[in-house]
Amino acid sequence: MVAVLMLAAICFIVPRHVSYASETSPADMARNDQPQNKAVASLYDQGVEANNNNDFQKALSLFEQALSADPDNPDILNMLAHAQRKIGLIDESIANYKKALELRPRFPEAHEYLGEAYIQAAMREVETLKNYGNDGREELEDLSEDIKEAAQKL
Repeated sequence: MVAVLMLAAICFIVPRHVSYASETSPADMARNDQPQNKAVASLYDQGVEANNNNDFQKALSLFEQALSADPDNPDILNMLAHAQRKIGLIDESIANYKKALELRPRFPEAHEYLGEAYIQAAMREVETLKNYGNDGREELEDLSEDIKEAAQKL
């Protein structure tokens, strides 16, 4: 169970400031004189600030606004998914991390955060099985062993 707890702890790592490897990042858009691009960059920056202050609900709202104006921006999708994950919207976050990775396959932060989301999803299932009592005991043991085996491969 120690391995399970170690994996769960990974989910609470404070995110590093996002570095951009794409010309479509909100920071790059701000250099453009178009007002919409500056507005998106401002929403994104405010979302990052809220995220860094652990105000994930506010960050979620800001990233959703930015995404509505720029729906194919992998940086916005990644940070939206991060905020979603931090408030417990695991399935939604996984979908948005996958969208970000479709747009930018070589995106280390999104790969890291997607992995953390999968760990949280696994821990959610562990808790569900625990709540089943004896009816889920065998499945809980199997899942716990699988998680331990995965942790040993690190």
